[in-house]
Amino acid sequence: MAEVVGADHLGVRFAPLFESTEQDRVYMGLVEDDPHTTYIAAIKVLEDAGIAYLSIAEADWDHAPELPDSFRQDVRQTFSGRIIYAGRYTAKRGARLLDSGLADLIAFGRPFIANPDLPERMANDWPLNPVDPSSMYGGTEKGYIDYPAYQQ
Repeated sequence: MAEVVGADHLGVRFAPLFESTEQDRVYMGLVEDDPHTTYIAAIKVLEDAGIAYLSIAEADWDHAPELPDSFRQDVRQTFSGRIIYAGRYTAKRGARLLDSGLADLIAFGRPFIANPDLPERMANDWPLNPVDPSSMYGGTEKGYIDYPAYQQ
């Protein structure tokens, strides 16, 4: 892909799972025995290819395991391009990761669906609209264009 589109136009997204038991590491039938070693090896290949960015999607369900700091540190040490993290981030949690230098960008998916004014809400510490999962990915406009902006 890097040869076709140019490495500076290419990003790769990973969704690593870290947890203490095999059952907790199973996702869609996949069991990751040593995700730290596996993903860092893959990231080294991508670094050598010179891709522009990594997008790391963290588990985002209730009580999901968090990525270990040691993994984040190894990602930063291994990869010189931009690093994006996504997955149930709040403004404060995202800011901590940015301030630590372990991330260059934080992505917000579901909060943007429910909050068309998300940057203003975060900047002003305004409450967020809750997401209605029943309206997501349903093929209609419901839940995508009808969430209200914040009213003081």
